[in-house]
Formats: sequence, structure tokens, C-alpha cells
Amino acid sequence: MEAAETEAKAEALEVLAEVAGILERRGLQEESELPAQILAEFVMVWRSNKKDRLLCSQLQVVDFLQNFLAQEDTAQGLDPLASEDLSRQKAIAAKEQWKELKATYREHVEAIRSALTQALIQEEEIHRKKCISLLPVPLLCYLQKQIAMEKLRAAQKQWQLQQEKCLQHLVEVSAEVRKRQTETQQELERLCQEVGTLKQQAGWERDKLQRYQTFLQLLYTLQGKLLLPEAETDTEAEDKPQQLTQPQEQNTGDMEKDGGVSFKAASPQPAGDASLPWLPEHGKGS
Repeated sequence: MEAAETEAKAEALEVLAEVAGILERRGLQEESELPAQILAEFVMVWRSNKKDRLLCSQLQVVDFLQNFLAQEDTAQGLDPLASEDLSRQKAIAAKEQWKELKATYREHVEAIRSALTQALIQEEEIHRKKCISLLPVPLLCYLQKQIAMEKLRAAQKQWQLQQEKCLQHLVEVSAEVRKRQTETQQELERLCQEVGTLKQQAGWERDKLQRYQTFLQLLYTLQGKLLLPEAETDTEAEDKPQQLTQPQEQNTGDMEKDGGVSFKAASPQPAGDASLPWLPEHGKGS
């Protein structure tokens, strides 16, 4: 286990040393192509050797297990009464140690990858700065102007997109307002029509009420004039008019409620009097 951990640390230190050497050589050389090629080849080789490293780690695990089994067999040969609990504890300890070693290996691998990424970024930045420094001043000014123009165009495009979004939102809001205004106008027209219909019905009801009032007034007048002839009738006919008085008064009361006119109920028309046969018909027709 210690040997595997030592090998992993040595591998990580070796990779970091090679990267540092490449960066140092990069600062001493005038041309940047050769170190870049070396770094690219190193990265390609490092990636191609990934399977080899995985196989090596697996072989190390197998070797560790073989050594562990050999030691276990030796211990059992020397002490055949060794308990299974001791063997289980040793296996658990070995498993925990293997997990720690694996975690350490992953940490070193991540550190190497991070270092390589940073090295590549630094290499690109150095190469870019050197290329810019080698450019003539007019060309450099032209490039800076082009960069500024690109930024300006990007800002204008962004502003235009924002304006288009705002305009689209305003169009949607305006359409919604027009729709609601149309619905409100239609509802107002419908209510106006209903009000007109109700006014017309109210006029009809007023005319009908006026006719009822006129009819009741005429009926009252006629009944008032017939009181004297009714007083001269025989006493034999008094029972029959009294029987007719109750339904006549009830009908008169109902007509007073409908027409809104109050008057006193008079004596009914005599049964044998045919001088006013049109009054009930006139009441029904009105």
C-alpha cells in the first residue's frame, strides 16, 4: 500500500516538474511553436497512457491482494487456531486502507489535471500577448478599433432586441385593451337596449294603468248614478243584491290594487237592468 501511494505521489510530482520545465523553457525561447508542440505531444501521450496507468493500478491491486493472501496463509500456517474474527478485521482494515489509497490517487490525478489546464491557459495567454507585442502599432490600433466596433455592434444589437421585446409587449397590451374596450362597448349597447325595452314596457304599463283608472272612474260614476233607482226596488230583491255585493266588492278591491285608485264600493247593478250590458265587456277588453 505504501509503495502504491509513493508511486502515485512520484508520478504527480514528475508531471508537475515536466510542466514547470516546459514553462521555463517557454520563457527562454524566442519562438513559441516548439514548446507548444512539446506540450501538445505531452498531453497526447498523457492521454494515451491513461489506459496503461489504469492497468498498472489494477496490477498493483492484484499484487497487494496476492501479498495479503500470502501473508494470511503464512499466518494461518504458523497459527492454525487463528480466529475468523481476526481475519475479518484484517480484511476490513485492508479495505479501508485501499479506499484511502484510491481517494489519494484520485486527488493527485485531479491536481495534475488542474495543473495541466492552468498551464495550457497560461501558455495560450503568453503566446497571445507575445503575438500582440510583435504586431506593428498601426495594425494593433486597427485591431483594437475592430474589437471596439464589435463590442459596439453587440451592444446595439442587444439594445435593439430589448426595444423589439418592449414594442411587442406594448402591442400585446394595446390589443388586450382594445379587446376589453370592444367588449365593454358591446355590453353597454346591450344594457342600453335593455333599458329602452324596459322604458317601452313601462310606457305600456302606464297606458294600461291609465285605461284601468279611466274604466274604474267610469264604473264608479255609473254606479253612483244608479243608487237612486236601486233604492226604490222591492224588499224581495234585497237578498239577491246582497249576495252579489260580496263578489262585486272583492273584484273592485282587486281592481283598486292593480290600478292604484281607492274608492268606496257601491251597490251592484240590478240583475234585471239591461241598460248597461257593455260594462263587463269593456272591462275585459281593457
